[in-house]
Amino acid sequence: MKGYLIQRILEAISGLKEISALLDGIRREGGLLAGPDLERIRSRAYEAADAYGREAADYLAAVRDAYRYGYGDDAEEIARLSLALQGAGGMAAELAGQYIAATDRAFQLGGSVARLAELLDGTAAVSSRNAIGLSELTEAMSLAGPLAASLGLGADEAAAALGTIASAAGQGGQEAADSLEGILLNIRQVADEGEGVSAEGIREFEAACRSLGVSLEETRDGAIALRSPMDVLGELSEAYSTLGPDDPRRSGLPEALGGSQAEALDALLSNYGAYEKMLGDYAGGVGSLSAQAGLAADSWEASMSRLSGTWEEALGNIADPAAVSSVLDALDGVLSATAGITEALGPLGSLGLGAGLLASLKDVGREGTYSPMDMPTAA
Repeated sequence: MKGYLIQRILEAISGLKEISALLDGIRREGGLLAGPDLERIRSRAYEAADAYGREAADYLAAVRDAYRYGYGDDAEEIARLSLALQGAGGMAAELAGQYIAATDRAFQLGGSVARLAELLDGTAAVSSRNAIGLSELTEAMSLAGPLAASLGLGADEAAAALGTIASAAGQGGQEAADSLEGILLNIRQVADEGEGVSAEGIREFEAACRSLGVSLEETRDGAIALRSPMDVLGELSEAYSTLGPDDPRRSGLPEALGGSQAEALDALLSNYGAYEKMLGDYAGGVGSLSAQAGLAADSWEASMSRLSGTWEEALGNIADPAAVSSVLDALDGVLSATAGITEALGPLGSLGLGAGLLASLKDVGREGTYSPMDMPTAA
């Protein structure tokens, strides 16, 4: 087997290659970022990763995506929110970034870090207090959030409705999002063949609601207007709860939707108390994301990420920063060829060999080298 030290150095080299590529991506997305800015971001990556039990690459990917989504000066704060979400939900940086950007746009948060933190806390509270996977719920929110917001739901209502559907109907993120979208489109009388909502189905759904004494419309300022979807669902739930199991009106309402939407509507109306509880969980969720991320940071996997980060940071600090790319390529080949002889050297020999290789990094590739940090910034 490869000696422990050699193996760790090889892993660190692989990690540093990824970090070098990510820094190059940040430089391109950030536009005017210079070498000192990138070095500062690299240094902060290890600090943030250590705090959340993630890898430096996770933080840097989040910074890159934050610049890509247009967060500019707030990119690193957004990245920390992403890192907390990654840890709490066990999700990749890309998914966390997509969720943050999608909900920011959908609920018109204006890129406010404080308002995004509030939304993430609320979502995390709904997840943790109701045994719903956070990655599942955030996926559903990122998919259904834009339509839900456009049809009048707040972020708290969307999270609670999706959480209820996911827990009571046993639907995953994608399915729960599709189901809620179908329900909302029917209530708002919007036909969408792509979502399986036809004009005929809308008429059947409206008739089923009328049979329960619930109207989809109201008079507002002397004009007929569509009602709030959650107000309609609240009244439907009250009427639904009074019906016997054999009452045709009980089956008629979900059947007007069909498929997974029918199951989701039945789950939502039958468990409206759970929906209201989740609204309360969302409102009282301050600090929930940090708490969940903290628990994840204490895990064995997080400890291993910290250990890998320690090796990467140490190797990166020893190497000449201006020669990182060429040094890593050269050293990777040297170590791969050398690893096969470490068994013959024994533990002490392996340590001596590894120490010599580390020391040699200071002098490798000092001439004719290239690094993303050396590239000219945009004018």
